[in-house]
Amino acid sequence: MDQYVGTPLEVRMDKDAGTFQVSRRVFTDQDVLDREHEKIFQRCWLYCGHDSELAEPGSFITRTVAGRDFIFNRDTRGKVQVFYNLCTHRGGRVCREKSGKASTFQCFYHGWVFGSDGSLRVIPQEGAYPEGYKNDSRGLVHVPRLEQYRGFWFINLDANAVSLSDYLAGAKEYIDNIVDQSEIAMTIVPGGQNFQVDANWKLWHENGMDPFHVHSVHSTYFEYSADATKAGTERAAAQGVSTAEFDTKASAEVMMRGRYNALMQTKTKLVYDLGNGHMAYDYPSTHGRPFAQWHPSWDPKYKAELEHVYEKAVARVGAERARKMAHFDHHILIFPNLAIVDNHGIMIRTYFSKKPEEMLVQSWTLAPQEESPEVRKLRLFSYMDFLGPAGFGTPDDVEAIEAAQRGYKGAEDYGGWNDLSAGVAPKDPMNFVKHGDEGRMRVFWTKWQEYLSS
Repeated sequence: MDQYVGTPLEVRMDKDAGTFQVSRRVFTDQDVLDREHEKIFQRCWLYCGHDSELAEPGSFITRTVAGRDFIFNRDTRGKVQVFYNLCTHRGGRVCREKSGKASTFQCFYHGWVFGSDGSLRVIPQEGAYPEGYKNDSRGLVHVPRLEQYRGFWFINLDANAVSLSDYLAGAKEYIDNIVDQSEIAMTIVPGGQNFQVDANWKLWHENGMDPFHVHSVHSTYFEYSADATKAGTERAAAQGVSTAEFDTKASAEVMMRGRYNALMQTKTKLVYDLGNGHMAYDYPSTHGRPFAQWHPSWDPKYKAELEHVYEKAVARVGAERARKMAHFDHHILIFPNLAIVDNHGIMIRTYFSKKPEEMLVQSWTLAPQEESPEVRKLRLFSYMDFLGPAGFGTPDDVEAIEAAQRGYKGAEDYGGWNDLSAGVAPKDPMNFVKHGDEGRMRVFWTKWQEYLSS
């Protein structure tokens, strides 16, 4: 007998049969998306920006979060604020610039002026209004909740939500390991990527925890990586630089075995849920990492500097934690729509759908503030090479999920279901190491259904 996860029926699980399925209508139905907007995006903590983006008093950024336009700024007294980018007079857009510094914001529609703290400063036709009309109640509208953890600022549209610290739960440890890669502070590298994908937002979130697509979807990258490693190894040998520690990691089979063996040694090995629907995994890196791990595919000139960075990290945080921070890849998904990927660089990415069949993707890259210009250049190359919108990884993922989205339209004809059953009741006790497991994806869908059923 089926054991249903929540109602209405969109996710179903039968433990006896070893099945877990998700209705394909959740990717195409506008009513489902409307319920997500109401029950998830108006109740969960949503990433807004990083502290380093507001370097000085008066700094501001205009940002879209959950389909709403906001001003994310540090006022002239140094306090971080988030306001709706909407004039309280007639709804004009108060700030039309993407970023900058300002002590006031003037609505271009009718000229009302607001301070960097959101207060109403000037009504051009003030004499046409009653005495005292210009008061605090007509200032810019603050977002209901604004909190930060280690420089990551989040907003919540629910004034009664739990604290951000409680909400992040076990994800905080992973954020700590990213932030502590710097001796000073982490910083957003100037620029970012905003692009549309013709698919539902949940597909991107799901793809980030999908263990089975990597070598089929990204086969071109692995071919390229093998060639680059071979050429780099030869170059290193010609310069008398040893690459012995990397020589056993060349094949995809060896890489995947290493990843799963490492996962079995982590506390999240078979329990993927970090709390509140958040998920993470980490595994030994088999490529170069801009933080403290040189690789033969990179010029040997970087090796000494990266090894020195690693030695300083060991002295600062201890050998075991430094090894985890520098020699492992980390992928964190914070419910509902934030990915922090720490592998070829550090990527922060959000995604949101106004229509079921399309989403806005926003991405930024994070780096230690103090790293040298040469390592920063290497970091950006590594990041764009795989994670960038024209890299080896992202376009492959976009093509895969857009193709799935197109197919789901036809599934409406017969009520199709996606299958995420791998690992529910495996016949092989060593399934997780040998074959993989879709458990991380089930964590997301179980929490998703919980919110929609509430």
